[in-house]
Amino acid sequence: MNKPATNVTIVLSVVLSLLGSDMRQRWRDAARHPVAQGALVWWAVLMLSAAHTWLGASSVPRMDSFVWACWYPLVLGSLLRTAQWRNRALLAFALAMTLVLLASYGMDFGLLPQRPVVHELPQMRNTLFKEYTQQGLDVLVLGSMALAAALVTRSRPHRRLLYTLAILALINVIAVLESRTAYLTLVPLLAYWAWRLCDHWRLDRRTRWAGAGLILAGLAMACYASPIRQRLLLSVTHETEAYIDQSTPTSTGIRLELWQHTLPIIASAPVFGHGLSQWFPLYKQSIEGMPDYDKFLMGHPHQEMLLILSEQGIVGLAVFLGLLAALARYISRLASPYRDFYACLLLIYLTAGLANCLWADFSHRHMFILLLACIPLAGAGTASGAEPHKEEAT
Repeated sequence: MNKPATNVTIVLSVVLSLLGSDMRQRWRDAARHPVAQGALVWWAVLMLSAAHTWLGASSVPRMDSFVWACWYPLVLGSLLRTAQWRNRALLAFALAMTLVLLASYGMDFGLLPQRPVVHELPQMRNTLFKEYTQQGLDVLVLGSMALAAALVTRSRPHRRLLYTLAILALINVIAVLESRTAYLTLVPLLAYWAWRLCDHWRLDRRTRWAGAGLILAGLAMACYASPIRQRLLLSVTHETEAYIDQSTPTSTGIRLELWQHTLPIIASAPVFGHGLSQWFPLYKQSIEGMPDYDKFLMGHPHQEMLLILSEQGIVGLAVFLGLLAALARYISRLASPYRDFYACLLLIYLTAGLANCLWADFSHRHMFILLLACIPLAGAGTASGAEPHKEEAT
């Protein structure tokens, strides 16, 4: 969640994996994991796209961690070899995000100071992250993790604690952070959990009523909460009108400009795209004649699929969607609570990607790929998270 700490963690993981015993065997075992294989397939697509850029534009494209992050599931898979270590990694994320959640409430209640950036950007209040959209999505991930664990725990105190954590995460997203991307993502998440609770017939009656109450409370808050009406309905309408009438660079207006200028970029090279890291120079070139064009200048088109189409084309998008479909199929084979948590993680990524480029952002990218690196083996687990005897012996 913290960029320097994340980079240090990645470097240490690579060094420790290379220096540890049985390195070759550990890497071979990690390379057999379908998630690691899928990430490497996408890395190969990005490298081919980089070669396309080099041949077409005679320039070496920028290959930041958004390219090399595809190796993280393989690296961490060589270290987190057992269910115990993967659970520890997931628990570490949950504990860290719980502290962030409590600190956010502390800022909202005046118990902790706000960051200095809040004086220039009021929407960044109650945040510890670089910006509120990143923190909002991570809080939704935390709430999904808590609900997934609550459905399988047999301890009543633990279940109450997990439901409380999920409620706190829900309120934090709706009333404290007020991220529109998080609001959009919340709708399919609530629908998913409503379906899961109806389908989870093995739960006792108290758990069913508690879960149903949580979902109904979330739906009521989502429908009637003033922040959602203001941020998601009224402000979007006003921002759209201001962009159309006065070309005002509002958040919505910038997105409309980005999408409008990205479509011709896609149309000019629909099959293989323009190559890695080529969207930005092409977009900049297309808007340079506009007045105040620098206010509409962004590093990505704020839509995941549009970015892939513009740089990797229809072929690249087909591979990407195929990998997501394969991941969804793999997640469906997981035992609870992993199945519910990773299904929500994928749902968050897909929904938030409609209005943002998550893979292009450091915090979003690393949150998703590092959590995917902790995914367990499918097909042999139990409801308690146990895995094959062979892996436990390792």
